[in-house]
Amino acid sequence: MLQSQLIDSENFSPTEGDDNEQITFTGLEWKFFVAELKDMIAAGEFDIAKAMQSARFYAEMTRRTERIKAGHWVEHDLIEVDDDE
Repeated sequence: MLQSQLIDSENFSPTEGDDNEQITFTGLEWKFFVAELKDMIAAGEFDIAKAMQSARFYAEMTRRTERIKAGHWVEHDLIEVDDDE
């Protein structure tokens, strides 16, 4: 079962909701979040909101790549439109 993590309002200001908004990470998102924070700290910066956004993005790209490798994709033909009409 996933556990929610509380983020204090000094380091993170959500755009919507209250200051004690609970944020839930999947296992893959958590892995990328920790890696992103390590990279930020090594670079001398610290931005929780940016790390969360990056973690969710990388996790989604990883999930989509895994689905493509598993053969779950649909090929579409390019529909060309005549601009002359």
